[in-house]
Amino acid sequence: MSKIVILGAGIAGQTAAAHLRQKLSKNHDVLVVSPNRNYQWVPSNIWVGIRRM
Repeated sequence: MSKIVILGAGIAGQTAAAHLRQKLSKNHDVLVVSPNRNYQWVPSNIWVGIRRM
């Protein structure tokens, strides 16, 4: 059994965790670490930076 730690809970970290969860068996642990206590997942936030929203 492996324990995988992903540092950063942004779009890339969440995508990596989702892909790993699909590829690995349930015997492996995937942990995402965020630097903030409160986590906000709003997929459309990516559009704010490029002024599309």
